[in-house]
Amino acid sequence: MKCFLIGSDNDLLEKIEVFLKANFFYITVCERFDSYAEAEKMLQKTKPDLAIVDITLDIDQTTGFLKLIKKYATDNLLIFPKDQHIIDIFKQKSVSHLIKPIDYTELRFCINTLYINRSKEIELQKILTRIRNTAPKKRIAIAQEKQIQMIPIQDILYIEADINYCQIYILDKKSMCVSKTLKSFEQQLINNKEFYRIHQSYLINLNYINTIIKTKLPQVLMTNGDILTVSRSKKTEFLRLILE
Repeated sequence: MKCFLIGSDNDLLEKIEVFLKANFFYITVCERFDSYAEAEKMLQKTKPDLAIVDITLDIDQTTGFLKLIKKYATDNLLIFPKDQHIIDIFKQKSVSHLIKPIDYTELRFCINTLYINRSKEIELQKILTRIRNTAPKKRIAIAQEKQIQMIPIQDILYIEADINYCQIYILDKKSMCVSKTLKSFEQQLINNKEFYRIHQSYLINLNYINTIIKTKLPQVLMTNGDILTVSRSKKTEFLRLILE
């Protein structure tokens, strides 16, 4: 966790830095800046996780600087002088803050709260990402010469491989030729249980099987009339899947 300490009270910022390094294992970088101009350059370059700002400089300048902090720092914590006018100004902005003289127990609580909330947010984003990655797709993108078509998964009857190309057979439409391997489509549809690869050349939508012809190597009659052969290696697994 990167932390910036910003303000003109070097004695205070030095004490805070010592306290942070001694009490927070997750703060790995701690830098001090005594001018907004210097801090602004580093904010844009480094984008810290936390900016602690001692409000001792010009208030109008500080107000403008806070917009940069909100843009470039994940979280921020302000330290106010015991001045009711200043306190009233920044309380209206609903920012995390402490009032001088600093109570280090409160400082510890504020930083831990920011860290916990941030950790929860990161964990939530990870969960949402996992859900997005594991949820069955509803459409796939098919790149054509002049456009990218979004094809509903439910409209695909089957996909046939032809070396590095594939022919996609779509419900009530002409087939489409795409310069992608069947393996790539199989990976896109890996979480969609309605699709099954019956052969090195065929990935089919099980919903569009009309009849299974029981020969030495089973054949699948699709609803559009096409007959596809199940490979020897897939025969047992496919029949078990169908008969479950």
